[in-house]
Amino acid sequence: MNLKHLQTFLTLYEEKSFTKTAMRLHCAQSGVTTQIKLLEEELSVQLFERMGKSVHPTAEGEHLVPYAKKMLTLSSEIKSLYCNFGRLTIGVTESIATYLFGDILKEYSALYPETEIFLKILGSQDYCEMLANGEIDLAIVLDVPVKNSSVSVLQKRKENILLFAASTHELLDKNHVHAEDFSHYALLLPPPECTYRKFFEQKLHSEGVRPKIALETSSASVIKESSLSGIGIGLLPEFAVKKELIYHMFEKIHYKMDIPVYTQVLMHQDKWVGEDLQEFIAVVGRHLG
Repeated sequence: MNLKHLQTFLTLYEEKSFTKTAMRLHCAQSGVTTQIKLLEEELSVQLFERMGKSVHPTAEGEHLVPYAKKMLTLSSEIKSLYCNFGRLTIGVTESIATYLFGDILKEYSALYPETEIFLKILGSQDYCEMLANGEIDLAIVLDVPVKNSSVSVLQKRKENILLFAASTHELLDKNHVHAEDFSHYALLLPPPECTYRKFFEQKLHSEGVRPKIALETSSASVIKESSLSGIGIGLLPEFAVKKELIYHMFEKIHYKMDIPVYTQVLMHQDKWVGEDLQEFIAVVGRHLG
């Protein structure tokens, strides 16, 4: 089976347009049509329905997608066995990238300077699917425990999510802060889709409190700067404000909560682990240990 035909098939599946597929693959539209026709003849099925300019996969086409992705992933891994240099693509969530990944990369690059590291910031993408598709070799995420039969959790560390404020904030005088207190003070929060924010808001709502939100942003740096300016109370993982806590630029708000989020190192269970990736996992393990 021609791998180029499978790549064209997957691209057409995503673009749902022969014209866009040809542009993305830098080839003639007639070439796309020919490759799809040859693949359909080889499999003796119709993979797409053409209705005017609209292209939709048939049931047989939908069935082929995971197999085509797996074959292309295996092909990529076979090629990587014989590359003259290492190349790793690591997917990380933003907070990991900002506050933990730098030290990991520094140590690994000193040990293996020839290996190229490509970093992908994970937003709303399904990182389990990205691991399965071979888009990333490894994922380091801050999330609830991952339960996916195709994904191996290589390491897991519970993270402390805390509320903090500038050292002059009046709520710091209270030894026991209650949920109702947050109805009177501005909060600086990550976006609504953030896992630990959801747990925090669920806890407040369960106690009949509607939080007063002054800022929503995916940038931990903006949350910290805004809190330092006295705008409100921030919510972040403790590792993101570790230095500021040491130097008493921030202080912890004494509000008891146990949010089950973990820094997790993830890899697809069928992933081939070369020396470069094996050593990278070892470095990550030392930093999260």
